[in-house]
Amino acid sequence: MASIKPSQTIVYKTVGDLDIPMDVYLPPNAHSAPILLWFHGGGLLQARRDMISPHMRAGVSKYNYIAISADYRLAPQVKVGEIFEDVKDCIAFIRTKLQMILGDAADVSRLAVSGSSAGGFLALLAGLYVDPKPQVIVPIYPITDPLGSFFTTPQPRIEGIHYASTEDLAPYLDPNAPVVSSSGYPPDDPRGFMYWYMLRTATLPQLLGLSADDPTAANPYRISRNIAEHGLPPAYIIHGDADTAVGVEQADEVVGAVAGRGLTVEYERVPGKDHLFDNEEGYENDRMYEFVMKYL
Repeated sequence: MASIKPSQTIVYKTVGDLDIPMDVYLPPNAHSAPILLWFHGGGLLQARRDMISPHMRAGVSKYNYIAISADYRLAPQVKVGEIFEDVKDCIAFIRTKLQMILGDAADVSRLAVSGSSAGGFLALLAGLYVDPKPQVIVPIYPITDPLGSFFTTPQPRIEGIHYASTEDLAPYLDPNAPVVSSSGYPPDDPRGFMYWYMLRTATLPQLLGLSADDPTAANPYRISRNIAEHGLPPAYIIHGDADTAVGVEQADEVVGAVAGRGLTVEYERVPGKDHLFDNEEGYENDRMYEFVMKYL
């Protein structure tokens, strides 16, 4: 399934001399197909669009949607607000320009937004603040509060994980370094060690341009604290309860807030699973896709 390749790559935004692309996966004989937009994880610090999971690629033909996997600028060379501008611009591009490229293959009025880890955080931000809202969102083991205790408390080392030093990562930690919208895989690209460095040093707020010294309830990037005012579209949220990269309490808090407002949410809290479990060989999730297609 992972060998399924994108049909085409499109630049949806240019900032200075930096092109920011998205990959488009078309189902066979596509006609008026809905869009499933996915954002990659990596703490908003690393990684790239080709990380889209095998089950989401395979779902293109199984469920007849168009999958789009988009890059975005990476912190700390830009801050979280600028990254969310990329998300909003990507959605605007899909809604206003994609049909001119794909013709009647796409129905851009039917949009789901998903993402894994930090990408799930971007999906939640889209559900809160993009107008009009997506029809449905699917945050997968999402970051939901960069100022929560999981990210402001140094996390223990995990056996087998390489933890790069501050000196090793200095070129990537420099906020004045060139802005990039993707990174490769370690050890070829040391930027790929940024996430575990961030967890060990509890520096996500600082790297995203947020102040851990002023974690106000009104902060727009603390998802659960903004649901009452802004609402969310129907949401299917997945999180393993043994996640060492994003504590499951991050999802728990948001699901509680959504359910408390009487909004539509389905929560799949998976026993014994760590981060990235949906990339395992043979993983499928008919329940999730049935939920998505119901609202598309």
